Amino acid sequence: MEAARTYVAGEDTGRLSRVARDFGIQQRTARPVRDSISHLFRSEISLRMHSAGVIGQDERIDNSGTLHYVSVRRRAKQDYGSVHELFQKEGAAPAEITEEEEEEEIVEPEGGSLGAATFGIIKGTVGPAILYLPHGFQASGWAVAVPAMIFATICYIFNAYRLLDCWKLESERNHQMAARISQVRTLLAAEEDETFTPKLLTYPELARRAFGPWSFLVEFGITSFQFGVCLTYLIFVPQNLQQCWFALTGHVAPKVVFLIIMLAIEVPLSWISDIRKLTPTNVAATLLIAYGLASVMCLAFAVGSAPSDTDATIFRENLRDLPAFTDAWFIFIGTAFFMMEGSITLLVPLQEAVFKEEDKAKFPALNRIVTSWIVVFYILFSFVCVTAFGHGIRTAMTASLTGKLATTVQLAYSIAVIFTFPLQAFPAMQVTVKALLGDKRTRKPQPNDAIKRNVVATCIVLLLGVIAVVAIDYLGNVVSILGSLFGIPLALVFPPLMHNSLIKDSPTSTRLLNFFVVLIGFFGVGAASYATIASWDKGAEGG
Repeated sequence: MEAARTYVAGEDTGRLSRVARDFGIQQRTARPVRDSISHLFRSEISLRMHSAGVIGQDERIDNSGTLHYVSVRRRAKQDYGSVHELFQKEGAAPAEITEEEEEEEIVEPEGGSLGAATFGIIKGTVGPAILYLPHGFQASGWAVAVPAMIFATICYIFNAYRLLDCWKLESERNHQMAARISQVRTLLAAEEDETFTPKLLTYPELARRAFGPWSFLVEFGITSFQFGVCLTYLIFVPQNLQQCWFALTGHVAPKVVFLIIMLAIEVPLSWISDIRKLTPTNVAATLLIAYGLASVMCLAFAVGSAPSDTDATIFRENLRDLPAFTDAWFIFIGTAFFMMEGSITLLVPLQEAVFKEEDKAKFPALNRIVTSWIVVFYILFSFVCVTAFGHGIRTAMTASLTGKLATTVQLAYSIAVIFTFPLQAFPAMQVTVKALLGDKRTRKPQPNDAIKRNVVATCIVLLLGVIAVVAIDYLGNVVSILGSLFGIPLALVFPPLMHNSLIKDSPTSTRLLNFFVVLIGFFGVGAASYATIASWDKGAEGG
């Protein structure tokens, strides 16, 4: 056995590990949580919390900004009494040994596999927005829609790499800072410094480090876009429930009635501050969306493969009639950038959530591959649906369908979106509450904090409801303007500027390319927004 001696700083840790094994001491290493179904859905919800810098009560952030999961384990503790009682005279009664339980706090780094990351990318990207694309194909023309989606995807992936470059640099700086703080505390024998508050690396946090006080523009963009997505939900669900109600009863009810019902459900759901409690509804929403997409594809193939009046299939007839260009082609530019539903805000939390270092290095490529395949599916889905259902297709595509299966799809998607609403709204809600009420991490908690938060959340949901009443027949326009005003800056403008600001030693060619992408983004914001607003009345979809 190797002689035990004191470990010297800088020495190879291999010798220490061998000596530990010789003494029968097992080295405890953190292990990622298993990718069980329940954990996948719980983690996906946690990502939305982390994207707003919010952590659960059972989570901690160390000085390097690394997130840790805290669990409490109960174990038996033997009590031998006093030392005097252990050393008794011969023949005396043995000391009574009692057992009691004590709590031990276990702190381990959080993390998952690349499989869990793949699930997170898909869940964060694929939502009701996929149903808005077929109408966009019909309204703008396939020769505009397909290139626009490909261009938007290329830009998204390019800027995802830029954003993850910023994360990598700032993550390394965090770890270096944590090491320095630890060394200083060791030298000074100092206790934990409560004035130092480590923060999670998120899109808004990276923007704060890059832009300083101007980072409020990024937070405003993220908040507005996510609330905008919730606004489309408040329009989408009433349109579907109206059609569902008509199919079941034969009576037409105003969309506003179903909007009021949805608001009555969403207001109390918005009061939940730890949205991991919504894991069961998240699972249900995912299953309902999967059922809805599969049913829509089945309906499309059933309708499209039927013969038309000209003996050709409906697929072929509608494909011949599908325009390459239309006068409203510019509206799809915003829709193309809306289709990701702001998933770029989940990118940094997803990267952080990967456990192994070698997997962390693979995540950017994984994100590129998964995102590309998602968009390929979007294009195929749009082509199949628009050539099957033809000119009558609406922005809320499921509201265009008829039949018993279509009614179940409308109901399933409506319930799924109702369940998804509080998850989508949460990050924006937290940013708004922090701006209005202050950050709880930097002030003393107040007894009425929860009540104030609930009042703010209620007002925001009701305000979105009022806007939905005004825009209830303009879902296509709402989607386009959200993608133009907020989706394009988040995906095209801010990441390259953050890259230039944080990575000082990047090559001149890289910096010029970043500025070029930013110029494209600004042009897209101006042109697409103006075109959508100027032709707003043409996007009405009454009924």
